[in-house]
Amino acid sequence: MSIQDDWRSHPIGEEIVTATHQQITRAGHIPGQPGALDGGMTIEALPTWYGGTTFRSALEASWAATLDTLRIAWEYEPETITLPSGATYIPDFKLPEIGAWLEVKGTGVPRVEKPVEFGKSLSCDCGIYDCTCQWPGGELVIIGHPPRPYDPWADPQFADLENLNYRAMANTRRRHGGHPNWTSTRGRTAWLTRCADCNRGTWFDSAQCRACRGSLADCHGYQAGDPGIEFRRITGPKPAGEDDPEAA
Repeated sequence: MSIQDDWRSHPIGEEIVTATHQQITRAGHIPGQPGALDGGMTIEALPTWYGGTTFRSALEASWAATLDTLRIAWEYEPETITLPSGATYIPDFKLPEIGAWLEVKGTGVPRVEKPVEFGKSLSCDCGIYDCTCQWPGGELVIIGHPPRPYDPWADPQFADLENLNYRAMANTRRRHGGHPNWTSTRGRTAWLTRCADCNRGTWFDSAQCRACRGSLADCHGYQAGDPGIEFRRITGPKPAGEDDPEAA
């Protein structure tokens, strides 16, 4: 089920405010070969076309398609940043409506020094309860990883063990893009939700919408890899004579 059908109403609660100071413990290992999207399909860093933009890889194009599904506005490689260290850095995505940036990294041990430095340079020094900045806590830098694999045994539609349809399970697993997987450069958990007030998808690490500053207390917060969100998979470069190849 895609996220547009599954923005469930579920209170975030006080545990999120407390957990914002905890270190991320779910970085996890993505099964499969290097570059795998779902543990079985390997993608290469080949130029891939989606939505009028040519991306450097299918993984970047897939993240762009997923952002569209989440209704998060994005700009691809919009500017070159000079970091405090003097190094130059071109972030993959700017998410202007929620004051955030997204850097896409494949499997293995990717270099994240630049996005981490960029994230530190954008953070504010306000207290968690009294921040008056345009964006709560300052602008947020998210590192997007290949998706976590889909597990049909965790899918509610296959919960009836007495009447399992193994062919349907296999077909669903083959078509499913997995679940979006990410970490925050702030070193604490970043959730993903859709604000009930402004209807924007947003990452957040305090119970406040980054777009409209409204309360997220009645919204469901998804953690990285949660099964409630489906990753939209774009595969391969632009075919000759086609305008916009869709997800596989």
